[in-house]
Amino acid sequence: MFRLPLRGACVWLVLFAATVSAQGPGSIVWRPSNSTYDGRKFTEIADGVGLAKFGLPGSSNPAGAGAGTGPVYLFGFATQVPDAEGPTIEQMELGGSDLQAGTKLVLQFDKAEQDHISFVAMLADASQPGNVGVRVLSPTRFQVTATIVDPILSETNEPDDLDAAFGLIVQVAKGADELYNFRGTTFITDMVWTDLEPLNLSELPQLRDPADISGFTTGLAARGVSASGGQANFTAFIPESLFAAARQHGVDVTGDNCLGYRSYVELTGSDDGFFKLNVPADEAQANEAFDVDGDGEGDPMWSYRITNSEWSRQSLMFGKIAADPTSPTAVEMRSWGRLKEPGQE
Repeated sequence: MFRLPLRGACVWLVLFAATVSAQGPGSIVWRPSNSTYDGRKFTEIADGVGLAKFGLPGSSNPAGAGAGTGPVYLFGFATQVPDAEGPTIEQMELGGSDLQAGTKLVLQFDKAEQDHISFVAMLADASQPGNVGVRVLSPTRFQVTATIVDPILSETNEPDDLDAAFGLIVQVAKGADELYNFRGTTFITDMVWTDLEPLNLSELPQLRDPADISGFTTGLAARGVSASGGQANFTAFIPESLFAAARQHGVDVTGDNCLGYRSYVELTGSDDGFFKLNVPADEAQANEAFDVDGDGEGDPMWSYRITNSEWSRQSLMFGKIAADPTSPTAVEMRSWGRLKEPGQE
């Protein structure tokens, strides 16, 4: 497990992925001149760096930029040029700028042609259809749609100093068919990114029985919302193509039963905070906001929302391994470096 610090004029966000490749694909670069907020273009001041309007960065004029390490790219806005440790909570505040809560962002990024969007995580508002989306426009460009949110009262954001904030993670995969490619799964939360942490694999049901080990996981977990109140929301948009890939590798799963055996989204800490958004509930539905395969048509998606006032977890796992640790499948998966036995770090 790992933490992902975004340095420079950006944000901190934490995400776990048991499937990150050690060989990083090509870099991602934000294109401010091709990006908008509420229909207005950003001002590009350097390659991959832009401002809401012409002038110096400040409380009313946030700067946007991104940075990448290996296959992971992180992007955000700050109202001052932060130090090496990243922006403070005060520098993440966008409420006094044109990027207030409710502002719709349409952000375009360049990518390497061989890179495929594996998954995206955002601090954003997913409460309404069309507020968020991820589309591949060409082999070398993709677009993220997001709506800036007022982060909830949380462990970090107490007292509630933030009226608006935004953060983004993109992980890319080198091959369209590799198992660690999550086919554009998108996670959205309205909790400040500093309250998020990696999943604890030992808590996942699949790993409680050593004879039943799944080797592929990605997700977000929250350390806890504020004791003064607050309700965390997580939303997951999972392409049907991800479950189809799982079925090709022997996992009998559909989006309708994904709370079950090996491919699932799970909530921990609440008995009534899990909601499936698909209508009808047992069918993936084409969503025009998501076109991660780049074919020009909306991808069939499974959509879920998790709501919790204490501890919220959103996790996705698929794949399987034989109980016999010496089996060819087990040996091969371990050789890829994407499987750990229960209790391993």
